[in-house]
Amino acid sequence: MTALSPRRTFSGTALKTIACITMLVDHIGASCIEAGILTPGLDAGTLSQDTLSAYPLYRLDMVLRFTGRLAFPLFCFLLVEGFVHTHNVKGYLGRLVLFGLLSEVSFDLAFFRTPFDFSAQNVYWTLALGVLAMAGLKRFEKENGLPGWQGLVWAVGCAALALAANTDYNAIGVLIICALYLTRADRKRQCLVGALLFLFELTAPLAFVLVWFYNGQRGACSPLHKKAFYWFYPVHLLVLAGITNLLL
Repeated sequence: MTALSPRRTFSGTALKTIACITMLVDHIGASCIEAGILTPGLDAGTLSQDTLSAYPLYRLDMVLRFTGRLAFPLFCFLLVEGFVHTHNVKGYLGRLVLFGLLSEVSFDLAFFRTPFDFSAQNVYWTLALGVLAMAGLKRFEKENGLPGWQGLVWAVGCAALALAANTDYNAIGVLIICALYLTRADRKRQCLVGALLFLFELTAPLAFVLVWFYNGQRGACSPLHKKAFYWFYPVHLLVLAGITNLLL
């Protein structure tokens, strides 16, 4: 890892907090406004595609969604940091799988208004496959630090599985996680690669401005605080699912 500037002031905990807040903002738009109001309005014919862009709630939704694009790049970066520093990869992976299972019903309710929708899976599965992909890259890493062909095949297999299951961000999410892992020794290169790979989302590359100012420290994070980060995803989705399905 390249030397860190003393001006870099964001800890891992600070970045994770920002990621959670922007994710919440994004999901308010995707669940409450889109799944709860706009999509039903289009289906019922009370809204039309031609006039949708002039609708105030649509404009608000765009603001929320553009703000929320910062979340996933931050989570990808933090996943790489977590993988590199964990002493228990199996435990790390197990927690992601557990919360993937716990989040699936609330994910489907929040975005598809049904408890079971097998057309898409929540982001915890993408992150879990990202950890599996990094584990393969690490396992087959060459002595010079370059990835071996076996590791690359393993990573592509994990990406293909994400694509087949249609996890949130699917294959591109897993491949971006791998790219951030492979460039982890040079923060400048890591930020440039991450920003370029996220150009398909207008505001997502801005997340790497925050990553550039990461100070390399976890920051104050109690065991309770750590658990809260894991639980935030299923709990906030459950709340949004209740609002979308019961109030809207």
